Amino acid sequence: MQSQDVIEQQYHEAVEALVEKVQKDPYVLAAIVAGSFSYAQVWEKSDLDVEIIGKDAIRPTQSFFSLIENGVNIHASITPRNAFKQNIESAQQGSFMHSYFSHSTLLFSHDASIQEWYDKNANRDNIGERDKQFQLLNVIASTLPSLVYTEKQFYVNKDCLISFLSLLEVVQGLARIEVLLNDEIPAREVIQPALRYNPDFFNRVYTDLINCEKSEAVIQDALNAVNAYLDERQFIFQPVLDYLAEQKAPRSITELYADLGRGLHDDGEGSLNLVCQWLAWKGVIRQVSMSLKLTAKSQIAVEEPAYYYDGTVGASSTRDSVVGASVFDRVFLVARDASQSRLKGDIHAQIHRAVERISDTLEQDMYILAAILTNNLAEDNVWEKTTVHITLILRDGTKFKQKQYQLIEEGVPIQVRLYTRSAYKKMLDSTLQGSTLHSILAESRVLFSKDSLLSVDGDANFTIGDPSCLQVGERDMHSQLLNAAAEATAALAKTEKWFHLKRDMDYTFLYITYLVRELARIEVLMHGETPRRKAIYQALKHNPDFFKAVFTDLIDKPKDEAMLGEVLEQINQYLEDNLQMLFKPLLDFFEESGDERTITDIYTHFGKRQLGFGLACEWLAQKGIIEQFSAPIRLTKDSRTSVEEPAYYYDANNPFLFDL
Repeated sequence: MQSQDVIEQQYHEAVEALVEKVQKDPYVLAAIVAGSFSYAQVWEKSDLDVEIIGKDAIRPTQSFFSLIENGVNIHASITPRNAFKQNIESAQQGSFMHSYFSHSTLLFSHDASIQEWYDKNANRDNIGERDKQFQLLNVIASTLPSLVYTEKQFYVNKDCLISFLSLLEVVQGLARIEVLLNDEIPAREVIQPALRYNPDFFNRVYTDLINCEKSEAVIQDALNAVNAYLDERQFIFQPVLDYLAEQKAPRSITELYADLGRGLHDDGEGSLNLVCQWLAWKGVIRQVSMSLKLTAKSQIAVEEPAYYYDGTVGASSTRDSVVGASVFDRVFLVARDASQSRLKGDIHAQIHRAVERISDTLEQDMYILAAILTNNLAEDNVWEKTTVHITLILRDGTKFKQKQYQLIEEGVPIQVRLYTRSAYKKMLDSTLQGSTLHSILAESRVLFSKDSLLSVDGDANFTIGDPSCLQVGERDMHSQLLNAAAEATAALAKTEKWFHLKRDMDYTFLYITYLVRELARIEVLMHGETPRRKAIYQALKHNPDFFKAVFTDLIDKPKDEAMLGEVLEQINQYLEDNLQMLFKPLLDFFEESGDERTITDIYTHFGKRQLGFGLACEWLAQKGIIEQFSAPIRLTKDSRTSVEEPAYYYDANNPFLFDL
């Protein structure tokens, strides 16, 4: 390995070379570099993230470029000036976009206004109180699904392994909250600053948890700590509580989203509804229901959840308010104990009654052609926090305001997603076998259908509700393997950085958990099966020796450098041993062409402008399987100067391949 000084010099020279070229392009106004080069350390497998700002009338040849300078891979986006201005000025303080710009470096600017916008908006020391409140709400909204899933895996499925993995996702969300509460803009890695701000809590739910045996008592303790952390910080939910307090009457989730949605990430009402459900479970707000029509002309009404808050229930909203067990703790424990006693009886029956009733109601709507239940409601897989998921197929031409609605039936939450018939058919036709969507659809159940779309069709990739269709055809298998391999190599590069450069063994292991889940998908796909949500168990059946060695045997042990170094060697060997199958479509393309092919040629051939192809080529080049060169490309149709994009050559007689 090269010395760190030599590597950093190589990257600085790459940036200088790129700047020298793009500055000569009269249609380019500025360039920004972000990522590890700007605010952290680069290492030999780092890439550069560059944002290029062009004139408003710019005609880019493409919106995303894979470039290369001085042997360094560069991922560049090109944005017109006004679009850049809109992006940077609309970025909520504390958001991902704000974080991206605040941890970036402006390389040059020919436009004083760009410099002014950048200096004003891309600072890391100023988070307004309102923006901070909404960012906290955004983070908790994206974290609660993982927490509810963790609780289900622990209390319902008694699965400590999956509970632990899901808990790590929860902890990262809480780390973002901790960083925001300390008026710092979260970067991609938030665990380390959170540990500095709140060592007692994050050592308990992260450092200690990673390095101990994952018993029921340990997972229960971590869940208790997580719930207590949230209970003590009710102010995280302040925008919702303030809004409901001002209304002085129940407000439907549709109304809530219409009034608060501008400050939230635009992912539909689901996340906001879960926030409200969570507060209702905790006894802080009350849940009722209101009538709703799903389409503009529907004659049939359904019920959606509505919420109100009178401020009389719940703990104080200050950070220092909790002494001993809070009201929230008691409510949670009561709800948990109640759910334990009702898992296989009342709850299961209640949920199925709700599904039958909502199905009967929806079937009466002349604009709804079919309803498909898309989650598993078996008796051993439901509990009091289960949400039913239903897909509705509507007549073509039917007008509806939203693609997703939150409903409620007999107290059971139901999420419905709406498609017109043609849109749903298009989605089915484009769904690859072996994808997550394929897994969901193959195990779904048609509640009712008035249309032939859902009948057995010999031209379809699979039949909805037929688990036997979970086998994957060879062509789709290779496409899925290439995508999974690209994700795995990207995760491996980050894992190796934290191991070799940062020497943080806990964070290395955290990345290994992501990496191994991608490898599990690969293993399952190589056996012609569709990966499920818990693909690790499928992979363990097919290849127990490898997945025990790199994953399950590590779970309960303290993590040290020797152990994790050996795991990384085994993972690299696994990818090398299987590379001809993993990258078959790419290698076949190179071999058939018999010549150098640029990354643009690859995108054109495969019809997808995906970063995954670039990452796959970069890994193959690092391994010496393909050779990397460069070729000129123009950023815009009018550019008079060019930059360099990577080009690759593959020799099927490469001696390296015969050693595998």
